Amino acid sequence: MLQVSCTLQGTQADPVLSALSVRVSYETAMNTLRILRLCGASGLTLLLATPSFAFSDTRSFWAESCIQQLANRGIISGYADGSFRPNNPVTRAEFATMVNRAFLTGSGRAGIGFRDVPPGFWAYDAINQAASAGFMSGYPDGTFRPERNISRVEMLVALSSGLNLSPTDVPDVTLNRLYRDANAIPNYARPGVAAASERQLVVNYPDVTLLRPNQLATRADVAASLCQSLQIAGIPSQYIANAAPTTLAQSTVATLPQGTLIVARLGNQRVIVAPQDTLPLTLTVAQDVRDSRGRVVLPAGSTITGRLQPAGQGSQFVAQQVNVRGQTIPLDATSAPVRRTREVSERSLRPILPGALVGTAAAALIAGVSGDRRIEAGEVLAGTVAGAAAGLNWGREPGKALRDFGIGAGLGAAIGGLSGDRRVTATEVLGGAVLGSVVGGAADRRQIREVIVLEPNSDLVLTVNQPVNLPLQ
Repeated sequence: MLQVSCTLQGTQADPVLSALSVRVSYETAMNTLRILRLCGASGLTLLLATPSFAFSDTRSFWAESCIQQLANRGIISGYADGSFRPNNPVTRAEFATMVNRAFLTGSGRAGIGFRDVPPGFWAYDAINQAASAGFMSGYPDGTFRPERNISRVEMLVALSSGLNLSPTDVPDVTLNRLYRDANAIPNYARPGVAAASERQLVVNYPDVTLLRPNQLATRADVAASLCQSLQIAGIPSQYIANAAPTTLAQSTVATLPQGTLIVARLGNQRVIVAPQDTLPLTLTVAQDVRDSRGRVVLPAGSTITGRLQPAGQGSQFVAQQVNVRGQTIPLDATSAPVRRTREVSERSLRPILPGALVGTAAAALIAGVSGDRRIEAGEVLAGTVAGAAAGLNWGREPGKALRDFGIGAGLGAAIGGLSGDRRVTATEVLGGAVLGSVVGGAADRRQIREVIVLEPNSDLVLTVNQPVNLPLQ
């Protein structure tokens, strides 16, 4: 509550009005002043005496000054026990109330109306005014969900929307420059967060480079952004995003923008896959990748893990994460399809098999054609070849599929009998059966004639599909 003294200037001022002094809320005082001014009472002066109290739990708090100034203006309030509870979450109804007190926007506008906010609800007016003013909106089912806690990113989008802010730069450029966790910002929110960041409405405590967009907004978070929106000095500059030309994020983190090319090298092992194979793979960055300032963002020797997977008539490497300077970071990057093929024949493949990393379906084909038992059906093909067999034999005549299955089983048994190798177990006989089915299906349908071969130490050029922030230290 505030002490309000009212003085009416004029030659015939009413002595009662000229000495009127009452205790009212800040919101009531401001609304009364607006009404009187609209009525032409330009001589009315309101003298607001700031309260002298302080919250019991914000002394020496990082946002103490901001919180106190907002409380003095009646924009926020504490609890009956004298606390503010700065780390408590904020509901959508509470945020709507703070927004209305801060900006006094939407007063007198028609309410939108939400089916879960009845006229008797304590924040009915604030919610409808905030929605009318563009700060907040409801859900497709016509609800507002006033008791749902608001997230940090929702808070920033609401402020940008209600204040009609638009980014002046490409949102991704701003966000990737300022925040190490920019990738966590939802797509719908990126323009609004970028606009708020450009105008220094974003406050990140204790690390200005971590936005934590999907965490719940605390009462201190909301207070800090309201202070920035109202240009109330009260937040230490080291916690204000974009407060200085060179931020902490720029000195410790750099961005690989979309479209960056990375030359990555295969290891010392040859890779052989069939077009339908998916194979886990690790590549090594072959050349330093630098940014526009000449800094090494991705040093040679960093490792990229991902997988080879089908892509048309070839295989494509799809990166999943990169290990750089001891940190593992998600990476969305892909190579062009690889189509370096070899004919599936004993003459073509036997010289390159020793020590090769072979995909499951490729192993089935090679073993079936070449009879090379170094590719053990029971060890290499366990489980996954059955899927290949089912796919390749779909729609074939039952007699042909059973014939190939029997031939494969017979081969498995014959190997053990002729070689005396008792390691050929029942599992391997079954593997031989599946193998025969795979090879027979492939040959019968003429679907697979070649395998894809990546030579040792060969290079793949990866294209970055989404910007990624990487540590410089």
